[in-house]
Amino acid sequence: MKQPDLLTVLMPCKDAHPAYFQLALNSVLQQSVPHWRLMVIDDHSTNEATLKILEDLAKSEDHRIRVVKNRTRYITGALNTAMALVETPFVCSLHCDDLLDENAVKVLNDCIREFPEVDYFHSGRIHINDDGKQISKFYPPKESFTLADFKQKGPVKHLHCWRVKLALEIGGMDETLGLHGADDYDFVWCMAEAGCRFQAVNECLYYYRDHRTHYRLTTHVTREKQVNELRKIFRKHGMTAAEIEEELNRRVNDYLQQALYENENDQQQKENDNYDPNNGWRFEYPVEN
Repeated sequence: MKQPDLLTVLMPCKDAHPAYFQLALNSVLQQSVPHWRLMVIDDHSTNEATLKILEDLAKSEDHRIRVVKNRTRYITGALNTAMALVETPFVCSLHCDDLLDENAVKVLNDCIREFPEVDYFHSGRIHINDDGKQISKFYPPKESFTLADFKQKGPVKHLHCWRVKLALEIGGMDETLGLHGADDYDFVWCMAEAGCRFQAVNECLYYYRDHRTHYRLTTHVTREKQVNELRKIFRKHGMTAAEIEEELNRRVNDYLQQALYENENDQQQKENDNYDPNNGWRFEYPVEN
């Protein structure tokens, strides 16, 4: 008797870089096992190349693949749209410019069966550049953490794989928040506060692309906006004003330097001056474990 599929890969898409988008899709299509489903959520794309890929994908005769429209907006809306439609007990998220390891679905399916009490699996990751070349060491997942750890940084990183039922019970992802941090930081924090049971998977299942050649939240959202959105998340989770300002200051002097633009005025000026995004500050990833 055929076992039911356990996992749907969710891929939000908004005017995706065509080459990265196709590579991300291929990383699902070329999984080492066939027991997966894929739901691509179009977040109101207008780019013709992106729309052509979506159109071709929607015509696919592969019953495992489905293309849907975001019922609201942003990545949170896209993922909430998908969670309301999926038929599998678990989902995992894949950005349309990143890659899954070829064994990601197999490993996750095995984990779901081996640990039926777990609600949220998270794996290790490696960072790659525009050309797909590895530029970082392997980052293992954090084996254990407390709610207090969320104040300093998100202790749960890609690959994110969670139980849909529990996510819907807490109201899904918070669509009142902005683009930055709502899906992979605030949502995980909310799941932890709800008593979600986590399990680290000590394998590299996700390749995170650090690029400048196309829109990317970490770099292309202004630093001012990222700070404001983080402040809303911190307030939501009960951090004091002093804790918030100390934490924001620390982050501004660390990874938030990756933001290409300080604020909207700075962005407009740099765009008028044909600023080269490749000249922006880059996080130096350790390459040795």
